[in-house]
Amino acid sequence: MMSEDAKSPGPRTRNIIENQLFRRQRSLKLEALQRQRTLQGDDDTDVAEPFDKTQIVIIFTEKAKLRHCQDVEKIIQEFGIQTTLEIVGNTEKYLYLSASLDTLLRLADVAELEKKTTTGSMQKFNNGCISDFLLPGMGKDQILRYCEIPVLIKDVIKPPIKSYIQKGYIEDMFPLHDILYLDRFNWNLKRTQLPIEDIRNYFGSSIGLYFGFIEFYTKALIFPAVFGILQYLFELNLSIVCSFYVVWTTIFLELWKRKCAGYSYRWGTIEMSSLDKPRSAYQGQLKPDPITGKMTLHYPMRYTYLQMYCISYPVVLACVVAAGWFALYQFQIEAEVLADFGADSWLLYVPVIVQSILIAIFSWAYEKLATFLTKLENHRTRSQYDRHRVNKLMLFEIVNNFFSQFYIAFVLQDLKQLKYQLMMQLLIFQLLCIAQEIGVPLMAVLRQKYVKFRHREVAAEKLDNISDQPRYEQSFYESGLDAYHSTYEDYLQVCIQFGFVVLFAAVAPFAAIGALVNNVFAVHIDMFKLCNIFKRPFARRAKNIGAWQLAFELLSVMSLLSNCGLLFLQPNVKEFFSHWLPSVPDLSFVIFEHLLLGLKFIIHKVIHERPRWVRIGLLKADFETSQALKQLKKFKTEANKMA
Repeated sequence: MMSEDAKSPGPRTRNIIENQLFRRQRSLKLEALQRQRTLQGDDDTDVAEPFDKTQIVIIFTEKAKLRHCQDVEKIIQEFGIQTTLEIVGNTEKYLYLSASLDTLLRLADVAELEKKTTTGSMQKFNNGCISDFLLPGMGKDQILRYCEIPVLIKDVIKPPIKSYIQKGYIEDMFPLHDILYLDRFNWNLKRTQLPIEDIRNYFGSSIGLYFGFIEFYTKALIFPAVFGILQYLFELNLSIVCSFYVVWTTIFLELWKRKCAGYSYRWGTIEMSSLDKPRSAYQGQLKPDPITGKMTLHYPMRYTYLQMYCISYPVVLACVVAAGWFALYQFQIEAEVLADFGADSWLLYVPVIVQSILIAIFSWAYEKLATFLTKLENHRTRSQYDRHRVNKLMLFEIVNNFFSQFYIAFVLQDLKQLKYQLMMQLLIFQLLCIAQEIGVPLMAVLRQKYVKFRHREVAAEKLDNISDQPRYEQSFYESGLDAYHSTYEDYLQVCIQFGFVVLFAAVAPFAAIGALVNNVFAVHIDMFKLCNIFKRPFARRAKNIGAWQLAFELLSVMSLLSNCGLLFLQPNVKEFFSHWLPSVPDLSFVIFEHLLLGLKFIIHKVIHERPRWVRIGLLKADFETSQALKQLKKFKTEANKMA
């Protein structure tokens, strides 16, 4: 099925709603086709197999001539990649890429993917010793994951065709969705946990770790949610509240490190380092790598530090000061409204609502600025780039979202206003998140029936130029989907939400319940958008959640200080310590706060960041590597003697 707009010359349709409608129709067609071939006993079907079918689609611009398309095709074929060039019209030129299993295994060897061996350890894949990686009941076709196949092809072809991208001959390059595989991610009420392994196998370890984290975090929220109810019903002492959240946040983050280490070990990413392959946007001069000796890009670190400390951080500091000034200006407006209209006027809600909306706008604008500044710093690897970008963003977001609460709590010392301000901002924050998460998918569902009438079959004059109509239709429509860039926005929402839950838990006992309910639905909406609203992204390797781990730990420490501060603002607490320590009453705050910090440090040391089975696996891999080197040296020595 195709829209009428597709019949006439011009740019391809960019309608997300039509794409989503097509996705459901095409899924039914492919399922019927698979059943039909299964019943006929056709062994040549490629619907269920991940090999020898189209993995990547390259779309050429109208500027690209036939010779440019053929040149790109020849370059790609030199790497053993199978290609099919399809010229449908002047505005529609497609190059479909696939690869045989042998080619992909060879590329996996070059990429040094970590795979599990028959001994149970993780080793770099060696195509010459493929039997070492064939586990019991496993075939060669099961060594590579769905997410790895498009990346292996992209990594080998992108450098030689980069000039064609820069000249504007190539418009887009993306992997096609496997529509039958997406059925594994449908919302199932009987399922008690997310299919994390399937998510990783299809989308890669970076997205897999996000869903693993959000699932772990959501389950962990059950404890503060129940505690919040008890806190409200029994009016628990604030010292108990402070102690609980110190213990909960610390145990939660330490246990996540262990779970994350288990994921990254099984997925072969636990030993990633800053010396890994440079990201595609990294600029530099070709020089020999100090470890491998291969020619790789190098950029002087002094220029990166110069950009960071002389340009990026001064700009970040100016933005932080501006965000703090806007937060303080709100209180001046509230005071004027209070003086003019009285304490009972509904207009008192307006400054808080306006500030909450401005916070969202400032976050969006600053995210663009932080991304621009981090690109100028020219970091080598994707993990380094993400870490420095998140560090800038979190510094601003903490001031942008929580500065006003700290000002109310510890300058104005008005706990009633703090509770009101906190709940209003949390409510508006959750509403904005819900609008963003549900808005586009809901509009897609509501408009499906209307869009259905605009669809027609593929024009007859085009059929002669199309070798595979289902493939062409899927490529046409998926090219109109939005590109999925990263998990940044998802992590940011969770991180800000975590701040609302823990920073002022003493006056917001129900914040954890709101976060828990929100996350139960948000995680499924995130999965729906990945499967239906976005192009399938190329998988990214990740060994942990990067700088977001530091951001959550920072909020954990800040929550300890803020809740202890709220505790010592209570009149009865002040009187108690003034009676026992009349000369230095503030010393009691320092003592209590240091006791909780000591408790946090003890928990951190007691819980190892890697499970024992992961540590044993890493040591076992090192032992096997050293033994293999000894055997290799012994073999070379004997060969030299025989020669």
